[in-house]
Amino acid sequence: MLKKKLYTVDEASNLSIKEVQNLYREFINPNQTKIYASLPFGNDIFDRAEGVFIYTSEGKKILDFTGGLGVLGLGHNHPRIINARLAFQQKNKIEVHKIIFSKYMAALSSSISSLLSENLTKSFFLNSGAEAVEAAIKVSYKSFDGEKKNILYSNKSYHGKLIGSGSVSGSYKINNQFPSMNNCFDFEFNNADDLEKKVENYHKDGGVYAIIIEPYSASLLESCSDKFIKKLFVLKKKYNFKIIFDEVFTGFFKSKKMFYYQNFDNISPDIICLSKTLGGGKSSISCLVIDDETYSEAYGGLSDTFLHTTTYNGFGEESVTALESLNIISEVKFKNQVELLSSLLSKKLIELKDKYPNKIEIIKGNGILNGIIFKSYSTALAKLVETIPLKFIKDKSYFLKKLTATAISCELYEKYGILTSINDAAGSNHLCVSPSLIINEENVEYFFNSLEKVLQTNLNLKSLEVIFNFLKSKS
Repeated sequence: MLKKKLYTVDEASNLSIKEVQNLYREFINPNQTKIYASLPFGNDIFDRAEGVFIYTSEGKKILDFTGGLGVLGLGHNHPRIINARLAFQQKNKIEVHKIIFSKYMAALSSSISSLLSENLTKSFFLNSGAEAVEAAIKVSYKSFDGEKKNILYSNKSYHGKLIGSGSVSGSYKINNQFPSMNNCFDFEFNNADDLEKKVENYHKDGGVYAIIIEPYSASLLESCSDKFIKKLFVLKKKYNFKIIFDEVFTGFFKSKKMFYYQNFDNISPDIICLSKTLGGGKSSISCLVIDDETYSEAYGGLSDTFLHTTTYNGFGEESVTALESLNIISEVKFKNQVELLSSLLSKKLIELKDKYPNKIEIIKGNGILNGIIFKSYSTALAKLVETIPLKFIKDKSYFLKKLTATAISCELYEKYGILTSINDAAGSNHLCVSPSLIINEENVEYFFNSLEKVLQTNLNLKSLEVIFNFLKSKS
């Protein structure tokens, strides 16, 4: 057992990878430590980052092709964002005070609204996407003064791991071991008929106060259809519930459009949840934006003024960071750059699948949110899976494909200095191809050339063997 101690910032900066792993094991998460330490990227200390590159303490330059799992839309340490934050700090600007007006939060709220539909006007700022979802559930429920009791969500969805957001996350609830809110019911993903049936049923049994959806699922890499969205808004008009769009991951040009819902004609939610890219890779900030009618119904009364507040709400530096992020994203040249990037990724993915039909099963995605599902072509990997206790594997074919993607991810890192990610959501087994929006064509070409080389060779399963042995020890 490690002895507890108070570290200085300098001491923390000089920790070795083994010291970091030991501290993680003792004071954070021992199982996570074991798994990450088995993977090649888990044995490096990442010292600094710029743009789409991260650098280890030993001087290795790594191409970060993860997009920060949605957070790094603008890459690492964007110079304009760094300059905005430094200017804020150097002038000793006021950061946090909840009983005085903030000019930065005021400007940020107007700026976000200006990018959204006309009806979306009232903003509330928080720290994470899951918190924004929780706030959206609250305002929807309150807008009906408790007269309606049910909320519906997709059976294939992910909205966060808090009690409330987890209660409306179909993918998360598969393995959820925590209590759920009452009156949360699912419908089949993208099934307009099932949605209608569920709305009709729960309208008769307490009423429906909200339906929450991801217009585009970043976990599944699948979109809601025009038919589904049209039916959703027809049902809203008939049964009077609130529509919540979760664009925490997909917002801000991840799908060519500024927001994915803008791919559908003449629709707008009552509430939208945003985060990730909003923070410019430097601040933890999220928001929900609400239409005037919903806000007035829920919090319009004087006695309701402080029903939803938080101390960590729109800090000055976080607001400045988000404001600068929005200005970068809103420039015409940025939009044009993202459209070119999206087209390039689509072209390269199609070419790759056509060239390796025996190793690639599916390519899927939209914009810069893409994935590759590989066929489980490694016989050695299949033999290793046979040694895993069955309680860890519900679907061997699915599991093999996920492990194949993991093995390929390890190869990309070890041999070519590329960091990639595997989606960990239930129902997802693809290698994520979702880089930062600022990546250039040269780096995209390097990724695909490197991936081709991996597909042409035998996979090194050393890292996975360590994880398999760990799983067996836990059985």
